[in-house]
Amino acid sequence: MYKYVAKYLMLEKVYKFCEVTSFPSLLTGLVLFALGAFQALFIASADVQQDEVYRIIYIHVPSAILSELIYIFLAICGLIFLVWKTKISTIFLNSAVPIGIALTSLVLITGSLWGKPTWGTYWVWDARITSTFILLLQYIGLYVLRTSFNSISTSDTVISIFAIIGAINIPIIKFSVNWWNTLHQGPSITSSGSTIAGEFLTILILMMISLLFLSYAIFARNIQSEILLRTRQSKRLQGEVNG
Repeated sequence: MYKYVAKYLMLEKVYKFCEVTSFPSLLTGLVLFALGAFQALFIASADVQQDEVYRIIYIHVPSAILSELIYIFLAICGLIFLVWKTKISTIFLNSAVPIGIALTSLVLITGSLWGKPTWGTYWVWDARITSTFILLLQYIGLYVLRTSFNSISTSDTVISIFAIIGAINIPIIKFSVNWWNTLHQGPSITSSGSTIAGEFLTILILMMISLLFLSYAIFARNIQSEILLRTRQSKRLQGEVNG
């Protein structure tokens, strides 16, 4: 009984925290995004080699980084759930999946738009592009799995396992340009430094931060929806048992 009460008290605290922080995060993200977009479109100079088309980098690169970081977050949540059986971990996992789908789709779309003038084609089964496409399929698979089981406990376990297994694709995405000959350029930001000019790097960081705030705002609302859904299902099951 104590564990049952403690669990719902924790969920209530998480719900209230999300309620308080989601709108300020959304507002901050929108302001930073508008500021970054203005600088990217009107302040930053054109690239010497790619001219104006390079500006898509300011959406493409932050989305790519976040799409990979979010999947690592999913795998960590899955591992925590399997080891300690903390329900909040799978609530976080399920809440982050739609954001991963959106960002990975954005990566592929912007990459295609960038690829046409740069490579002469919208799509090629390049190692980096293919592994990123597989990441999108992984996100979609997790989203489908969450509604494929009648039992929440079974769904949480299966999703956690698949999230952990799927994490093997993250280093493949990261190092694909080093391991194979690809059309995709090599990493511009490494542990030894950056080959991106300071003017461009500052805007990239700003856009990255804005997407982080926007992603958190959506994440917080998704957490609230997930908590409400699970609470209703638990109450319904209790009613059926007591009835």
